[in-house]
Amino acid sequence: MNDTTSILTRIAQIFVNNIGLKILSVAFALALFLIVRNQQVREFNRTVRVRLETERGIVVIGSPERVLNATLRMPDTLFSRVPSDDELTGEIDLRKQNSGKIRVAVSGENFPNLDKRYALTMHEPFIDVELDKLEHKRVQIKAVLQGLPKPGFEVSRVSVSPSEVDLIGARQELSKLDALSTIPVDITNLGGKDYSAQAGLSLDIGGTIRPFVDKVTVKVNFIEKQSPLK
Repeated sequence: MNDTTSILTRIAQIFVNNIGLKILSVAFALALFLIVRNQQVREFNRTVRVRLETERGIVVIGSPERVLNATLRMPDTLFSRVPSDDELTGEIDLRKQNSGKIRVAVSGENFPNLDKRYALTMHEPFIDVELDKLEHKRVQIKAVLQGLPKPGFEVSRVSVSPSEVDLIGARQELSKLDALSTIPVDITNLGGKDYSAQAGLSLDIGGTIRPFVDKVTVKVNFIEKQSPLK
């Protein structure tokens, strides 16, 4: 029993003797590890987003948000983390720019939410942007039908309500538009009574033109086909 106690006492003395020096050595080793770790850098490629902010009454031709490739460099520490999508979403202030084609620079300074410890290098440091003035225009709506009525019937009249709609969009896009079509209304096997349906408006995806109404009412009248005279 005494031998066991003696052994435990000697083991305890190993840890207790010069305890302050031992703690200092551990702290020094940890500090040295962190210093070496902080000097290491992680580097990888990411896609980032940039929003184009314009003055009121000015619109970007194409997407107002661009997706770009960038290289992200960050310290490789125990506490390092990959930035979130919000942090990798920046903006370019174009509020002092008028209509026309311009080339603007993109850099890490356009990402105010990104931690300053992280360095962002753009693969393409410039992007081309085209701006135009927003204008209003009223155009006619043309109904588009698809399919055939039931046998023995034919379309006698097609009306749209409202027959015209107000649009807002880039001046150059509006200048090319004199009328707007509806999304096709299916009249397959209809007839015998009038048919009415809500129809959306056909617009180019990615364009700047927006209607003041989302849908119109298309009314289709049918009549029986006249038998040919013998």
